[in-house]
Amino acid sequence: MPADNRKFCGSISVRIDTRRVKLELSPASLHGGPEGMYRVRADRRWLDTEDGQPRFLDRDGLARLAAETALCALEAPAPAPDIPYPCRVSVRRWKDGFPQYDGTWTCTPPILTYGGVWMVGVSLDGATAFVPVEDVFISEKCRRKLHDRS
Repeated sequence: MPADNRKFCGSISVRIDTRRVKLELSPASLHGGPEGMYRVRADRRWLDTEDGQPRFLDRDGLARLAAETALCALEAPAPAPDIPYPCRVSVRRWKDGFPQYDGTWTCTPPILTYGGVWMVGVSLDGATAFVPVEDVFISEKCRRKLHDRS
């Protein structure tokens, strides 16, 4: 039986004309997400990405979500890029105006930021760093595994 992940640390009530929407906040770590972020339920339904994966939000993302909900403008996020974890990747970083490519591993699945940018956690310099997915290049070995999955 799966663990009960319905543990909430806060809620936000948003009124739209005469209708109320309750946004319930659960620590992302209970759902496989990064520390300091939240998984949100709106009207007792988990908010997911377009492809059905858990959607995690930081504080700014929560504020944007509450504003969009109040303005009836909740948009569907772009689909998540297919970057598995753990997966061997190269990451492009810029030093002195030139690109440098570092070999590393993904530490998280892609995460949608409140600004609508997909980021992925990678191991760099002994710590987890979040980088834009367009700067992450999947190794050929991982790419073959992805191809074999489909």
